[in-house]
Amino acid sequence: MNKAKISALIISASLFVCTVTAAQETADSAPAAVDNGTDPTKFLTIAEAKYEYLDLNGGFGSSTLRLSYTQPFGGERWNIRARLPVAAVDIFGNDSYNIGDFSLEVAHVFGLSEKGAFVAKGEMVFDTAQRPELGTGQNVFKGTFIYAKFLKGGNIFAPAVVQSNSLWGDDNRADVNSTTVDFYYVPKLRNPKNLITYDPALNFDWENDKQFASLAITFGRVLGPQFGGNGILFFKPSVFAGDDKPSAWGMEVGYKVLGF
Repeated sequence: MNKAKISALIISASLFVCTVTAAQETADSAPAAVDNGTDPTKFLTIAEAKYEYLDLNGGFGSSTLRLSYTQPFGGERWNIRARLPVAAVDIFGNDSYNIGDFSLEVAHVFGLSEKGAFVAKGEMVFDTAQRPELGTGQNVFKGTFIYAKFLKGGNIFAPAVVQSNSLWGDDNRADVNSTTVDFYYVPKLRNPKNLITYDPALNFDWENDKQFASLAITFGRVLGPQFGGNGILFFKPSVFAGDDKPSAWGMEVGYKVLGF
């Protein structure tokens, strides 16, 4: 079975599971809430490890292990996150793992009410990649603005705009100037230990005059108390569309502990 058929099966199965689960478990009333990390306005201590594979154009592949730690402060209206990627991209024939671009992010939630809240994030992505293909060669500032709307029945709709721009870096590498418009949606499920999130997005690379669409769906399960918090296991298939898409499909699996 070729890669196209495999990716089609993965995407079809994921969408089927998503549709069936949402239809069976979405409800206006639910048992006591369980922290599952899907509310972008609720800042929690989080330790996370996730592994992502992307099926790149031209028959190449990208594999990345992302390790991150998030710590709230300022009365849980602020948080700071550190993230370290360990990646391998076989585009130049070297598929060994090395450090990618380390990032540090600060986020702030404000205007919180029963109807919704705003979240602003500022992230610096540093040029720390040990090989050129593992990073941009630039030091990039990424600004994010989210409006989270709390819908009837406990559902959340949180569209976001993410703008990334390089500030300094390798003069021989392309500058970074990109915008992502994300339409994050979380349905409230009957069983709060299960979670699903939808992430359709439009992506614009202004520097290279490219644009493409993407869709990622996260399926997760709260495993219960672990390491002083709630352990969560999740997987996230993704698919890309458009003539300028960088990848056909991707798959991410991960584990995190939050609220410890």
